[in-house]
Amino acid sequence: MSLPKGAYQALEDVLGPENISDDPAITTAYSYMWLLYITHAQSGKYRPAAVVLPSSTEEVQAIIRIANRYGFNYIPVGSNLLPPTIPVRPDTVIIDPKRMNRILDIDEKNMYAVVEPYVSYAQLQAETHKVGLTITTPEAGSQVSVVANNMFQGMGGMAHKFGYNRGILGVDWVLPNGDLLKIGSRGVPNGGWFWGDCAGLNLKGLVRADTGHCGGLGMVTTMAVKLFSYPGPRVFPCEGANPNFVAKFPEDRFKIFLIDFPSKKKVGDAMYDIGQCEIGAAVHAEGANWILAADCASVEEFWKRWPDFQKKWKNILAVTIAGFSSARQVEYEEKVLMEIIKEHGGKLVDEELYKVGYNAMGEAFRTGLSNRLYRPAGDFFVMGGFGFDSLDHAIKSSEIFWPIIEDAYKRGLFVEDTTKSDWINSYQMGHFSEVEPIVYFEHDLKAGEAFLLGYIKTITDALAKKMHPSWPLGAMNYITGPAMCNYHELVLGLKKLLDPRMTSNPGYPLPETNPFAPPPEK
Repeated sequence: MSLPKGAYQALEDVLGPENISDDPAITTAYSYMWLLYITHAQSGKYRPAAVVLPSSTEEVQAIIRIANRYGFNYIPVGSNLLPPTIPVRPDTVIIDPKRMNRILDIDEKNMYAVVEPYVSYAQLQAETHKVGLTITTPEAGSQVSVVANNMFQGMGGMAHKFGYNRGILGVDWVLPNGDLLKIGSRGVPNGGWFWGDCAGLNLKGLVRADTGHCGGLGMVTTMAVKLFSYPGPRVFPCEGANPNFVAKFPEDRFKIFLIDFPSKKKVGDAMYDIGQCEIGAAVHAEGANWILAADCASVEEFWKRWPDFQKKWKNILAVTIAGFSSARQVEYEEKVLMEIIKEHGGKLVDEELYKVGYNAMGEAFRTGLSNRLYRPAGDFFVMGGFGFDSLDHAIKSSEIFWPIIEDAYKRGLFVEDTTKSDWINSYQMGHFSEVEPIVYFEHDLKAGEAFLLGYIKTITDALAKKMHPSWPLGAMNYITGPAMCNYHELVLGLKKLLDPRMTSNPGYPLPETNPFAPPPEK
C-alpha cells in the first residue's frame, strides 16, 4: 500500500520530512478502531499509505491539492474516535491535525472561542472557565475534538440548557478541490467570527448535520464556537486521585437530584414538565450499566456488583441544577422540581444509590467516564438511538430497541441487562430528545455481527412504524433516505459536485453506490 510515484516527495516538500511518515509502526496505529472491529471485519486490513501532520490551513490546502493531482484518497481526522476515521481501501493518507492544536481567540464579550481541529473540550474549558464561560462537552468524553464534535451531532451533557448543535459560528473550510471557503460571518469582508449564519445562501448545513460529512467533503481547519455563562469555580473542582476523581462543586450554586420513577413513561412526563418550567441545567435518564461502570475501579468490581445493582437502578432521572444568576435560583428551581417529582409519583433515591450516581453532575459539565465504558466486556455501543425527536418518541423508540437487545443477550452475545434502562437526554428545555440504550459485548466478530444486524433492524423497524430512525451512518443513509424525501440523493449529488474525484474519505457522507440494492436482473 504505497502512494503513486512522486506523491510522497510532494507531500514531504510541503510538510518537511518530520511531519510525514509511511513507517508501518506508525501507520498500523491508524488502521484499527475499537468499534470498527465489531462493525466491519476489515478493521486493520488496510494501513494508511502515509500519515501527514499539517500545521496550518495552507498546508491542508496543499495536501488536498496534491491528493487530487496524484489521485490518492485522504481522510481528515480529529481525535480519531469513530469508524469513518480509518482507511477501508488502499492508497489512503490520514490527515492528522495534532499540530493544529491552538486556541486562537477567546472573546469574552461576545462569548465565543476560535479553535483549530485538535483543540479538545477539556483544553478549551480549562481556559474559558478562567473567564466565567464554558462549553457543553459530549458524552464521548472531554478528550475529543471541539471542531469534530460540533460537526458530528454537537451533543453535550448540558444540552438541556445550552441547546443541541447550535454552537458553530464562523468557519474556515478547505473544499475537496483545495479551495478555502469561509462561511458564516467569515464570508463577509471584515465580518469576523461571531455569526454562524450569513447574508445569502447559508452553507453551514453542509458542515454539520446529524452526523456531518465525516471528512467526505474536505476539512474544516478553523471554527468559532459559542460559549455560555458558567457560575462555577475558575479551576475545575476535581478532588481525589486516579482512578477515584470526583467533581465537588459549591453546594449553594450546584445540586444534583437522582429521582426514581415508577415507569419510563413517568420519566418522560417529568422531563416534559421540567422543560416547561424552564428549570435545570442538565436533565438525563441514566442507564444502569454505564453508571455502575463509572463507579467501579476494575472489571472484577463491576461483575461483582452488577447482578444486584441492576435490580436497584431502573427509571432513574438525574437533574442537575445550577445557579447561573445566584444561589436563590438554585433554591427556586429545587422547590419547583420537588413539586414535579411529587406530581409524577417519583422519589429521591437512597443514600447508597446517590453515592453511585452523584458523579453524573460532574460528568454533565466535563465528561470523563466514557473511557471506563470499555471495561466490563471489551466493547460497547448504543443499540439504536440518536433518533432526534420528541421525548415521547424517545420512549417509544426504546420499546423497539430492547427486544432486539434481549434476543442478543439470550444467545450469549451481549451482556445481560434486565433494567431496560436507557440514557435519555433532554435538549433545549425538553423541546426534543434522543435515547441511547448502551449495550456491552465481547470484542469478537460474532458479537459484532449481532450488533450491526441489530442496529440495522432498529432502523428498519422504526421506518416501518413511521418513526424517526436510529442514526444512519454512511451506507445506512440508503435505507433511511427513501422514507425521508430521498434526501440521500441530494447528499450524493452534493458529494459528486464538491468531490468529483471521490478522494475525500470515499464512502462518506455516503458511498457512491447503494450496497443494499438488489442485484440487477439478468
